[in-house]
Amino acid sequence: MSTIIALASGKGGVGKTLCTASLAVSLQRQGFTVLAIDADMGLRNLDLTFGVQDSVFFDISDLIKQRCRREEALISVAEGLDFLAASQQHTWAKVDVPSFQYAVESLSESYDYTLLDCPPGRDRAYKNSVAIADRLFFIIEPTWASMRDASRVMQFCNKHKQFNYDVLFNNFYGNTRGFVTIDKMNDVLNPERIAGLLPHDDELHEAVQSGALLEVPAANSFFRAMEETTAYITQGRIPDLTYLKTLLPCDGEELAGDNAAITQEEIAEMNRIWALADAELKRVAENLPPAAVAAETETGKTSAEPENAGRLEAPDLGAATAPRRTAALRESRQEGERGGLSLRRRRSESRQWRHFRR
Repeated sequence: MSTIIALASGKGGVGKTLCTASLAVSLQRQGFTVLAIDADMGLRNLDLTFGVQDSVFFDISDLIKQRCRREEALISVAEGLDFLAASQQHTWAKVDVPSFQYAVESLSESYDYTLLDCPPGRDRAYKNSVAIADRLFFIIEPTWASMRDASRVMQFCNKHKQFNYDVLFNNFYGNTRGFVTIDKMNDVLNPERIAGLLPHDDELHEAVQSGALLEVPAANSFFRAMEETTAYITQGRIPDLTYLKTLLPCDGEELAGDNAAITQEEIAEMNRIWALADAELKRVAENLPPAAVAAETETGKTSAEPENAGRLEAPDLGAATAPRRTAALRESRQEGERGGLSLRRRRSESRQWRHFRR
């Protein structure tokens, strides 16, 4: 039974085309028949990655309109690995979607796996590409922009009850400064399923630029990591992140940890967070209804516990933010004396607080 896998992302330039091509090569090396289809209409690049750009005479648009035969549109990259190019002249606005989906499903019946290199984003082109996919891989690189955009696409999938997606981390480093680490990315994104962790590899990128991806040996660190992803696809084996982390490149320097010196900017930021949290808690406490205060008193907690029990105290990280903390507390008291917050003000502050937490 054939499986259609779509590789997508929230933003462009995160390595969808590279992951599509390398995954196709990895599956082909394990004896599976693979069809790689470029679905990025008008902006195809998969032919460059395979190094077959000079062999493309017909594309999927020609196949849909019956301008060529199937054998003329398909390009043999290697034994068991074929490629179908996207149209370079027509965008998705001029593509007949049902015909495209029918063509892909018909072609996939002759292969074990069909990989779709999808356009970025979550617009109509993305929806048309992934509608026929059995599985969906979101490619994420070690940047906050990539993480946020992928998170939005994942929320879009959850909203439309499309839960057949996995996360594939690509182009990650071990401890190189300027890039988000895999541990931090995993904690923030918190994906349900991880299809793999692919390291940055200079040898692979050099080969891709020259169209020589097939010449990269299987012992290469990137393809060794990709083997975990192929095992996850073909066998259902969960990727070993501990092993994959050992394949990540390091620059020999340790990143600042918990014991590193705190800069003045970090101190100011922490003081600002404490001030906002303190003001918010006091504002909520001052606007509690009398019934809630009476119930708290009857339980004996108020009289039995110390005044500061159960409350976190802000550490003294510097006096630079003291005027701001005082102003925030004064503002909260003034609003409490005015009889509480209006509904509009509550909504506004709630939005501001959610934006600050993000």
